[in-house]
Amino acid sequence: MNNHFPNNWKGMLPNFLGDDFFSSFNQLATNSSTTKVNIYESGNELIVVFSLPGLKVEEVDIYAYERTLEVRGTVHIDFNGFRLVQEEMVQGPIKRSIELPFPVKEDKVDAAYQRGMLVIHLHRLIRPNQVKQKINIKNLDE
Repeated sequence: MNNHFPNNWKGMLPNFLGDDFFSSFNQLATNSSTTKVNIYESGNELIVVFSLPGLKVEEVDIYAYERTLEVRGTVHIDFNGFRLVQEEMVQGPIKRSIELPFPVKEDKVDAAYQRGMLVIHLHRLIRPNQVKQKINIKNLDE
């Protein structure tokens, strides 16, 4: 424990920063949490579910390549005529990259949005068995 820095340091600071100064930091910590994601696997398929209430579907980009799934978009939760008093749900631009358990086909990706959930269906990339090629070693001592 640091004996030189008091536990009640917020109360000791002058009030010139305003009453809401430290509460905005607490809110920032809450809002900086990442978008929640579940990944489900069955055989050669994956379903990835993002919890994104207020997502604007026309503002979403989804990229699937090798073992990575990336989602970029914008979340808008707005009630016209009302002022936001407390904010805990993620809003604004979102970008989330997920490492997948196996490489996926880039050309076979389906996505749907319903009830605040973005559901992405992916299929495992199965590469044909590659023939092992023997490597010749040059003997430089000769």
